[in-house]
Amino acid sequence: MSATDLSNFLKALDAVKQDYTCGVCSNLCEDPVTLSKCFHLICGKHFESLKTCPTCNVSLEGCTIFADDRLGPCVQSAKELDKIFDNFRPKDAQPTKAENTTKAPKKRARHNTNDKSSDEKAQKETKALSDKSNKVQKPNMNTSLLSNASSKANKAIEKRNNKGETMLHISCRLGKIDKITELLNQGANTNTKDNAGWTPLHEVVQNGRLDLVKLLLQYNTLINVPGQSNETPLHEAVRYNHIDIAVELVKNGADLNARNCKGETPLQLAQGAMKEKLIMASEDIIQTQTVNITLISNLHSELDFDDIRVYCNSQFRTVQNKLKLLTKHHTNLHVETKFTKKVTHLIVDAEEDRVCTSSLDVLQGIAYGVWILTTDWITKSTEDKLEPFDRYEVTGVGSKSYNGPKNARYNKYKQFPGLFDGCHFYLHNFNTKYEITKNIVVTKALLTKLIMDAGGIVLRRVPNPESIPDSEKLVPYHANKDGKLVNCSHYIIFKDMYEPMYNMQHLKALPIGWLIECVEKYELCEPIVYNYA
Repeated sequence: MSATDLSNFLKALDAVKQDYTCGVCSNLCEDPVTLSKCFHLICGKHFESLKTCPTCNVSLEGCTIFADDRLGPCVQSAKELDKIFDNFRPKDAQPTKAENTTKAPKKRARHNTNDKSSDEKAQKETKALSDKSNKVQKPNMNTSLLSNASSKANKAIEKRNNKGETMLHISCRLGKIDKITELLNQGANTNTKDNAGWTPLHEVVQNGRLDLVKLLLQYNTLINVPGQSNETPLHEAVRYNHIDIAVELVKNGADLNARNCKGETPLQLAQGAMKEKLIMASEDIIQTQTVNITLISNLHSELDFDDIRVYCNSQFRTVQNKLKLLTKHHTNLHVETKFTKKVTHLIVDAEEDRVCTSSLDVLQGIAYGVWILTTDWITKSTEDKLEPFDRYEVTGVGSKSYNGPKNARYNKYKQFPGLFDGCHFYLHNFNTKYEITKNIVVTKALLTKLIMDAGGIVLRRVPNPESIPDSEKLVPYHANKDGKLVNCSHYIIFKDMYEPMYNMQHLKALPIGWLIECVEKYELCEPIVYNYA
């Protein structure tokens, strides 16, 4: 490892340690738990004695905590790496004992009054607001998600106009900093997309408002959400040549290699000074989005209890009867008689290892990104308490390696496009029912719905590889960047693969089994190389 690589690794390690540091004892967390009001981590043993968050000082009245079994091993790994590489730090850069345990990260200033990219008026507004913020309690940092995911939130804040814009969208587009701050403190969702796919972060980036970018990033804002044409905020910052904003985004975890629908990445679009600054920023990352996404998914898991709409396809009458009984004791639990987009939870029969059999309902549930739970969730729940969802989520579809349900759910939380975004399908000769397995009997209509619900487009005519319309020359969002489908926008789906067919870079002929496997795994699977000779 070169000296530069070592330095970059140590910086990244320090950033990870900051994410896992307890705000009470300033040590890496033991039995880490997350405060539901502000998402800061603390050691589990400290919670009972706290009245305010030690990091942001928000009141913890009514606050709950939730644990993530994955955090413990991550914290332990960070500790072990820190010990291993402690001797590799330059002596003049050796951290003190307090620094070595990693103090809780200081909260960035809400506004930067020296920002050169803001105009004079914005600077005055920012300074005035900063002065005010020193006199009032810091905001509840989790409220930006509550309004979107919870039915109990203030619906007026999230009301949309005919363009799908919320008040936060409009305020960000107009640069009204006082109104933006007011909305954020009231719980406005920073990740809502308008009809065109833009988020509030896209809006402030396009307007060159670094101060507002920094403000939004304090409110659980997802930084890599693709908007129209799958352009991320970083794409926009590069296109508008907002260097300071682009650097800030990269330092906060923006993906330099995110591809838009044409396959362009921010790094490829950047030129000259912009490109140099981006590369430098990638070596000085303040925080990644991993922890943010984990916290957001945990919050969604909690908020999904507000309105549970279950479709149960279990073959056991005892399960169905127990579900009916539970609905009488839990007002948030409802049974749906049909599997529609209203359904939030699909209940299925599964083996002891929580692996379920693939079926049309399961495939549709994956396409929708709903919770797919085993029947044990019903049998273990009681009249007094409904069990947590994550303990009973299926671990695989047909196999533990087929993790479509969880992958789809996380994809929805991250607000990424559907599995087949950028893909065009022609279904060859599916005019009658076709049995793939005993549990999966498809028709053209069923396949069309499944593909469209997963973000794909179904063509009426077989595509001509020599004359693909420009509007259809898209890059599949979920294709492996180094795989065979990286530029494949068109697919002919056959029942069987005995016919000689295309195997071109932009057009592939594949069996129906490939399509089903993609959904079961929720990934654009690498196709098998078929011999058409």
